[in-house]
Amino acid sequence: MAESAPRYTTGDVPRLRRDLADWYGGTQGTQFYYNAILMGQQKLKPPGPPERVAPALAAAETSRLRDGDLWYVDEDLCVLLNAAHPSMPAFAPRPNDLPSKVGFAVFAEPIAAYDAQEARRDDVVDALADLHGGDEFRRIGQAAYEDQARIVAVSWGPVDNPHWKAGGLWMSFYAVTDKTTDDLLAGHPGAAARARAMLPPLPVDNEAAIAWRPDGAPPEEYMLTGAEDQHGTLAWTRLVFATFQLAAQANLAETENHTTPRPERRRTERAGLPPRDVRIIRLRRTVAAARDADQTGTGRDWQHRWIVRGHWRNHWYPSLGDHRPLWIAPYLKGPADAPLIGGDKVNVVNAPKDYGQDRP
Repeated sequence: MAESAPRYTTGDVPRLRRDLADWYGGTQGTQFYYNAILMGQQKLKPPGPPERVAPALAAAETSRLRDGDLWYVDEDLCVLLNAAHPSMPAFAPRPNDLPSKVGFAVFAEPIAAYDAQEARRDDVVDALADLHGGDEFRRIGQAAYEDQARIVAVSWGPVDNPHWKAGGLWMSFYAVTDKTTDDLLAGHPGAAARARAMLPPLPVDNEAAIAWRPDGAPPEEYMLTGAEDQHGTLAWTRLVFATFQLAAQANLAETENHTTPRPERRRTERAGLPPRDVRIIRLRRTVAAARDADQTGTGRDWQHRWIVRGHWRNHWYPSLGDHRPLWIAPYLKGPADAPLIGGDKVNVVNAPKDYGQDRP
């Protein structure tokens, strides 16, 4: 990321949640969705006229921010996620595949990125500029297309659909770009201040909604995309589920509670929001000695050790009556006293425990 692009830490999460809830819960939040609907940018929405739908979308997003548990995913787990998710098997998610019914998670590193030029709509920029800011807003919009959009946060919560018997899940994905508003309007502080008032602290880039699988229904009808589809909001949804699949493996990740400082708790309460602490998900790093079943009782006489790369296993859980992706972390294979091919030292993550144990 460029130095000017926002990079969030654990301590930023409560403030960011408060600022976003305030912005999307105000008149500007309704206007944000209203403009998106008029410009054809809001593809996912309930039926009805913009005057009714826009306030409903803003209220729903504010509710997710207000009521959601707060999560922060650290750098190491983001690195593992980016390496692991492309090969994660397709699966039909369940509500308990997420750590809470409603939540807001911020990632130390982006979980996805795309060139803003891919979504370029000059007609949208011109229309919004005419509505709000003239040439100042037009300059911001056109310059923003030169950047990459990076997905750094997500909110989620239940969503109703009359066709979904078991209900469904809505996710909103938040993005940052390389240039801040001040960068785009350098030398024009007044214009920058007006532009900041029109833009959210962190904009919703896009959304996704999926149906939960009813008990007994064929899982194939409710599968998230697999490795063949790495683009679009359903792929981003898959990334979020991959994050918490990794986090649920007790020997792979650990969770720590970060208490929100008292001044921020007071600001949160004054804003009418329930106070929340942040739960940090981080990678657990331990050293595992040659742990492979093939080493004992097989009669094989290995002459060296080597590193078996991390991979997913589509593991069957009888208690669920379903498969779930299970990440098998890198490990050493071969006799403990044999030479190691490719080096003489490696840090290895322990094997994960069974599904559902020690979930955060």
